[in-house]
This record gives sequence, structure tokens and C-alpha cells, in this order.
Amino acid sequence: MADKKDKVLIIHNYYQIPGGEDTVVANEKKLLESNGHEVILYTRNNNEIKSMGMLRKLLLPFATIYNPRSARDVKKIIREQNIDIVHVHNTLNLISPSVYYAAEKCGVPVVQTVHNFRFICPGAMLYRDGNICEECVEKGLKCAVSHGCYRGSKVQTLILVISAWIHRATGIYGRMNYICLTEFNRQKLLLINKKRRIIEPSKVFVKPNFTFLNAGDPAPRNENGL
Repeated sequence: MADKKDKVLIIHNYYQIPGGEDTVVANEKKLLESNGHEVILYTRNNNEIKSMGMLRKLLLPFATIYNPRSARDVKKIIREQNIDIVHVHNTLNLISPSVYYAAEKCGVPVVQTVHNFRFICPGAMLYRDGNICEECVEKGLKCAVSHGCYRGSKVQTLILVISAWIHRATGIYGRMNYICLTEFNRQKLLLINKKRRIIEPSKVFVKPNFTFLNAGDPAPRNENGL
């Protein structure tokens, strides 16, 4: 009997400026499908913000923390398509972490690929004013607000900090699985457990990004050229 192939729901929020995360999403979709898995995409694009009315823009901070629309959409897809695994890439700003809860409600495991350091650093880079910065790890996320680490805005940074506080407090991060791109990234992510366990170390795995040898070749090449 052939091995059962999974139905995977990939979730990704595109930034206004295209970047490497978008390429990773496309490559992983292609690789999964080339191995017989069915992949469904749920995406939003932050360019939508430009056309929002004033009321929706005023409500955007709340949607960034928890977007009911995203939760409803994902629940519907999971139930109608019999999804086996939800694989999340980016949730900022329009999708939000609400999709984690939606998948959990449906009894479907969540895998989050960690493309940057946003789980421990609202600025996502562990870098500020030309220097490496781990102040939020040592002293708490409130440090980011005082520096306006996200887009130079204390208000926008505060929204991300509140979001992190809420979702850490619910325990959802401890019930998810994670893919880090390097062992270094894995070690940095687990600094989130410095004061109390928020993420389960046994659920954090390392899988480098990859590309394809050529446009028609389903065999991937990782960052080491292998």
C-alpha cells in the first residue's frame, strides 16, 4: 500500500515589497507537489492596506493581533479540504496569529517556519543602531517600544509587543512546531524560554532553505549546494 500523501495548507502574508520569504513559499509548494502532496495556499498581501478605508485602517492594529476573518477562512479551508497539516510562513499584518488557533480548533498540527527573529525581537533583526541587540531577550519586550524598533514607530512597535505578550500568555506557541533555517536561528529562537518555557525545544527543527537546480528539476539544492 502506497504511503498516504498529506494535504498541506500553506499560509503566507506577502509584504508590500517582495522578498525571500515569498520565494521560499513558492519553492516549498513546488517541492511538496512534486512529491505527490496536495498543497492549498491561503495568502494575503499587505498592499491591501493602501486601499482600505479609514475605519479599517483604524481597526488594523486589532486585526494584526487577532484577525477573525483569517480564523474563519482557515477553519473553512481545513474542514472543506480535509487538511492534514498547516504550514505558516508570515502572518504580519493581515493574517495574524489567529490562524494558529483556527488550526488547533480543527485538530490540525501547525508548523511555523521562522524566517527572522520576530518571536523574540519586534524589529525582527536583533540589530539596532548599527549594533547587535538582544535587549528584549534580557530585559523584556517593552524595551523595543522605547526604541521604536518596528519601522521607527513606538505605536506600531507597541502593537507587536502586545500581540507577542497575548500569544505567549495563551500558550499557543508551546503547542506548535517550528522550522528554523540554521542551528544558530534555532538557538536564538529558544532564547524565548529564558525566563519561562514558552516553546518546546523538542518541537523546533532545522531545515535550510533550498532552490532548484534548474526550472524543470524537482530535486532541491540547499544553501550548501547539496
